[in-house]
Amino acid sequence: MKEMTRLNLPGENFARKSKKALSKLRLLRKDFRNREKRITADLEKARKIWEKVGERFRWWQSLP
Repeated sequence: MKEMTRLNLPGENFARKSKKALSKLRLLRKDFRNREKRITADLEKARKIWEKVGERFRWWQSLP
């Protein structure tokens, strides 16, 4: 029977794969949060622009 090296043990392989998967998950979370912050900032900027446009063209709403 072939001797199992430390890296070939089932428990070691599982631990390595789970650490790799967890690090990928953390990166995805971080990326998602960064995108969420960017989108929120863009929406806030758009809201401010629409408020300014609404003030300038308020008379437009009173037209029949």
